[in-house]
Amino acid sequence: MQLNYFPIRFDFSDYQIITETYSDERLQELRQNYNSSYSFFRDGNLIVISNKDDEKGLLSGKVEKRSVFGDAKVTASLVKHIFFRTFKDRFQGFIPVDFYPFRFYSRQDKDDLILNFLPERLKHKIAFKKLIEIQLRETNINDSKGFAFLVNIRRNWVFNISCLELSQEGFDLIDFEVLHTETLPGLDNILAPNEDFVGVIKSISDNIAIVSTNDGDESYQLNELFIRKTRRNIQAYLNFAINEQKCDQILEAVKQERIKKQNPVSQLAEINKIAKHLFSDSDNPILFQNRDGFCFKVDTSPLQVQNSMNLQTPTFIYDHAGTKKNNINADMGLSNYGPYDSISFDIKNPRIISICHRAKRGDFTRFLSHLKDGIANSRYFQKGLLKKYELQDINFDIQEISDYGLKDYLSIISNYDNEKPHLAIIEIPDRFKALSDRDNPYYKIKAKLLSFEIPVQFVRSSTISNYTEYILNPLALQIYAKLGGTPWVLPAQRSVDREIVIGIGHSWLRSTIYKGAESSRVVGITTFMSSDGQYLLGDKVKDVPYESYFEELLKSLKSSIGRLSDEYAWQEGDTVRLIFHIFKPIKNVEFGVISQLVKEIGQFNIKFAFVTISKSHPSILFDTSQQGESKYGSHQIIGKYIPKRGSNVFIDDETCLVQMLGARELKTAKHGMSTPIQIKIRKPQGNYDDPELKDLMFYDLNYITQQIYSFTYLSWRGFLPREEPATMLYSNLISRLLGKMRHIPEWDADKLNYTLKRKKWFL
Repeated sequence: MQLNYFPIRFDFSDYQIITETYSDERLQELRQNYNSSYSFFRDGNLIVISNKDDEKGLLSGKVEKRSVFGDAKVTASLVKHIFFRTFKDRFQGFIPVDFYPFRFYSRQDKDDLILNFLPERLKHKIAFKKLIEIQLRETNINDSKGFAFLVNIRRNWVFNISCLELSQEGFDLIDFEVLHTETLPGLDNILAPNEDFVGVIKSISDNIAIVSTNDGDESYQLNELFIRKTRRNIQAYLNFAINEQKCDQILEAVKQERIKKQNPVSQLAEINKIAKHLFSDSDNPILFQNRDGFCFKVDTSPLQVQNSMNLQTPTFIYDHAGTKKNNINADMGLSNYGPYDSISFDIKNPRIISICHRAKRGDFTRFLSHLKDGIANSRYFQKGLLKKYELQDINFDIQEISDYGLKDYLSIISNYDNEKPHLAIIEIPDRFKALSDRDNPYYKIKAKLLSFEIPVQFVRSSTISNYTEYILNPLALQIYAKLGGTPWVLPAQRSVDREIVIGIGHSWLRSTIYKGAESSRVVGITTFMSSDGQYLLGDKVKDVPYESYFEELLKSLKSSIGRLSDEYAWQEGDTVRLIFHIFKPIKNVEFGVISQLVKEIGQFNIKFAFVTISKSHPSILFDTSQQGESKYGSHQIIGKYIPKRGSNVFIDDETCLVQMLGARELKTAKHGMSTPIQIKIRKPQGNYDDPELKDLMFYDLNYITQQIYSFTYLSWRGFLPREEPATMLYSNLISRLLGKMRHIPEWDADKLNYTLKRKKWFL
């Protein structure tokens, strides 16, 4: 396999730097007076001075020795600064978008996907360009330390027509989202102007725009404003400039071109070409250097890697004794053995309120019949919900509405306050999907039912008219889970006394997304799962200001762990491992929160790990031996160069990349390149020194990676493995729903901390 990393080579293990004592004033003075020839950056209480172009050596200071890997932070800063200045010297006229990550647009016409489709007067004013991104990574692969440049490609909209020009053309700018551009002091022709998303234009007079911002209405010169570079905004302008039909043709052509460029084979070729252009000249590696003797070269071939570990597809278990197993897929085992908790599951005769429009009753009752009893001669759903999940009977109470209005739905639901059904199945029209969250009956109906502690399964009108076993099979799985069932579990880790995997999800509650908007509150959710994947409970953390989030989380964790320790009869002195799957890189203060938790639950020996699981990273794996797969009898081959599911590499002692969507898992060529997820064990940063806390931490990256991989097979939303583990999927699904329903008057989210906390109502 290959990574989009290009190794950096040093001919030395130690080097010398010039330093001065740090102060804000002195750093600002040095940058103001010597920025054209020197780079300056902070290292603790020192200013590091790097002479790039001053032949006379005007600046001096204390000479100190540093180690390439022992002082990795200083090494990284020198590499980034020298690369930036060398780039500016070699490629005159390029104005990068950012210093770090280092980003710049390609200037080649072939890299503007919309150029050939636009009329001459709009060429280069509107563009869909290749944006090249360079980052630096410190690596430790196979116990070999190194540095590498990471090269990546994105494609972004460019719109170089100011709001003043748009207004003069007659384009109506009212209610358009706008960016304010400003060249930062001293960076003219060095970096692109800074752009801030300030708000929405409310009115225009004499080339002055009144913009609704987070600080109220503010005035801006029209020539300093640009419409926000979204596809929707650009489409609106093109509709105005060249007519709607021509605009649709252009955007569709751009879409097809983008799909071609996202092909993994094309992407690898582009990345390699960029690396060769940046790191060599006439096939000779460039020597990046300053005048103090610090220098390096960069390989033009990507880093070759092998699997760091052999990730195992988990065994699926269907009984408490662990004798009913399937090693192939969860659905096959479920059909053969029934659900894991069949004997103990106490809702064997579920009562289900079923609501449909009266004009859809025929389709709806046929749909319910097939859902209950299965489809004859089907491959996956012959038994239906009733027999596959070993229920005794299913009682559908079918109710009709004459209109798809909210009032008709709620009038039926309100009649079930005293005699609660176990579940609701409700037909809704497809048009609900296009409505805003605030006005969507979907969320208001869900809120009403959940306030009665009744889980709900919505089904769209088009689905009940046209469904297959591939729709009914996962739907039945979701229904069983929403009733509180456990379809299957994974083998428990026998070496662990007690282990809980805790997913921490979130939903930001922002007033707006403009500059200066405060992420004033955050909805927090914790989901607790045992090491064998059983869903233990979900706990809602109060909607709180972000700075209070972890204080509330501590209270939630403490009460939940106390509840679980009583329920599962933990004994004093038991070793308990807490694995946190968390939504963000955490700060040292949050390690302190867990340290406090450990101290307050002193009767158990607690070990813990904070793990982030992310798709938002620039690393890509390629496997040139992978020749792709044909889909559904088609002659089209997709997934070429994409590593198979489970391919992985440890970037360093804390970080692993795992390919979750291989060629076999991709559905269409439109998916393009499939990126791995990044698993990272988080540790305290900087000079944080707490030996007691460090002794409590769990560091086994192999163990955590395998566990996360296994948990991707645990989603009861469907039978196929997912990209993210169930812990993160569940907590984020809950948080997202809570964020959307919080403005509904009758909704009380605290209901979730009662009977619903054991049920998967959010699937």
